[in-house]
Amino acid sequence: MNRLVKLAICGILPLLLLGEEEESLSYSYWDIHPLHIGGNIIRIGGADVESGDSGHLYFRKNTAFLSMLVPMNRKSYFFPRIEFNNFTLDWNQNPKFDETHFYYAQLSLTFYTTGLDDWRWIMRGDYNLDLEHFSDPSRYGLFTLLMWGRYALHKKWGYHVGVLGSVGMEGAPVYPIIGIDWAPNKHWLFEAVFPITYSIQYKLDKNWRFSLKGRPLKERFRVGSHEPQPRSIFNYSTIGTEFNILYEQFLWLEIQLYAGYSFGGNFYIKNQQGRQGLYTELGGAPYAGATLDYGF
Repeated sequence: MNRLVKLAICGILPLLLLGEEEESLSYSYWDIHPLHIGGNIIRIGGADVESGDSGHLYFRKNTAFLSMLVPMNRKSYFFPRIEFNNFTLDWNQNPKFDETHFYYAQLSLTFYTTGLDDWRWIMRGDYNLDLEHFSDPSRYGLFTLLMWGRYALHKKWGYHVGVLGSVGMEGAPVYPIIGIDWAPNKHWLFEAVFPITYSIQYKLDKNWRFSLKGRPLKERFRVGSHEPQPRSIFNYSTIGTEFNILYEQFLWLEIQLYAGYSFGGNFYIKNQQGRQGLYTELGGAPYAGATLDYGF
């Protein structure tokens, strides 16, 4: 369930709209702005650590990316992507490690298709590697796989199935994807898809969309060898509710601003073998963020 928003929403160019505007591909390949650059930031305020050594935990993350749209035909597309991430996770009473700043690169390939009747499928593989331990991928690499299908029950209803899992850093969690969406008219969309997205969206026109969203966020990482507990593995997980504003010009420009409140979560630290865990519960905290995606 790592980096869910990035995997399933932000990390995929406007896939959900491609089927609606396939006529763009009848023109030059460059008319659809196949090269995209952008980034996103998120800041979460100090959350109370409600067990263990208490204190507060702060989370901040920055991402920059380059991606490309590669059409195979009018119904199937590939999206290769590279991104660079840095995040800060700072627990001011952390007894296991002192490191607070982390850096990793992500290589990914997404395949999107509407080639099967009434189905839309998204398949994506990601490989993340700590930039400060590039020569040790067996310890510091993480592979994530997403397979997500939507079946059109009706022109207003769809159900979602699939699987999301990861391998690396002494863990291999796997989660089912299951959910439903409902679009009563061209303006409104209601989504509840575990564990990826939960939203109520209002589309004002072709450019503007306003939403109430649930934002799951999860990071799994390993620290260096010179910490009090060397090569500790930690896992940060939270979910919040936000007000989200999106401005979009199809496959050219996307600007997204959001602010909300995280309702808590959990944080654990294990030793380098993935054992002897220290588990803590997190309180609530405000958060805000922004995303920019520009095609040329």
